[in-house]
Amino acid sequence: MTRSQKLFLLLLILFSLSPSFVIPIYAQPLGITIIPPRFELFANPGDIISESIRISNNSDGIQSFGVLIEDFSSAGEEGHVILEEGENDTQYSLRQWIEPSSENITIQPREEITFPFTIVVPKDAEPGGHYASVLFQIGGEPIEGVTSVRHRIGALILLRVSGNVAEEAQIESFTAPTYSKKGPIEFELRVKNNGTTHIRPSGTIIVTNLFGKKVEEIPVNGLNVFPGVIRKMTTQWDQENLLGHYTATLVATYGQQNLPLTAATKFTVISPLAAILLIVGSIAGIVFILSVVSGRNRLIKALKILTTGN
Repeated sequence: MTRSQKLFLLLLILFSLSPSFVIPIYAQPLGITIIPPRFELFANPGDIISESIRISNNSDGIQSFGVLIEDFSSAGEEGHVILEEGENDTQYSLRQWIEPSSENITIQPREEITFPFTIVVPKDAEPGGHYASVLFQIGGEPIEGVTSVRHRIGALILLRVSGNVAEEAQIESFTAPTYSKKGPIEFELRVKNNGTTHIRPSGTIIVTNLFGKKVEEIPVNGLNVFPGVIRKMTTQWDQENLLGHYTATLVATYGQQNLPLTAATKFTVISPLAAILLIVGSIAGIVFILSVVSGRNRLIKALKILTTGN
């Protein structure tokens, strides 16, 4: 057996023995679309929520799916969604509360169907965020206990249960490039969520010039930040013709209580040609001032000689 064959066999064994192995969701494969791709819901303990997903088969072939419900989490500052297969006993689990209307579906070519599902919130549900995904695995019913490598599409369910919910976030950093030759300028905001439910910052970035005058106000590109993670989000100032020293001030809020998030950063935009002209102009100005002062001193000295003879 060759080395590559041994490696492949080892990977296959690892996939088979790890039912909780984390795999990403594949979005919209093989001409299949789902609407909506995400639900953001609110509920009280004991509520029963009925929702539905529209699934379209845009291909010319029949598509069969096995239906799975899996918890998910967010990985990395880019907010990549990963599935957590199997049982999950964390406080953010939602898997056991979702009841799909069917375990398998078949969609004819160019057909759209509506797939209902129900969320039964326990009366003793933990307040805060709970997260799962309704997944459609292409190829029919999955094999229980075996991690599948088949393509999947899914709708993310973000459910907030009312009660004593902790909303607490902090800014890890708010930056812009210290020096740029020209616009656009990209602002990077990194927010850490220390609470028990997901948040989405909203607000504006106010840009002022060297003299404190407001030159632009840009809406923040707010993204969901899940509990216990740091999320990076970028907002772009599309103006290209910029010159000078600027201050960007973030004025934002998050959560149901509109808690504040504020920060500021300074940056300079100047082209190399403008920098050279500025330096040359500054040197010329200094030389001119020195020559004026020097000439004035010589004139005063000459007048003194004429009037005093010394």
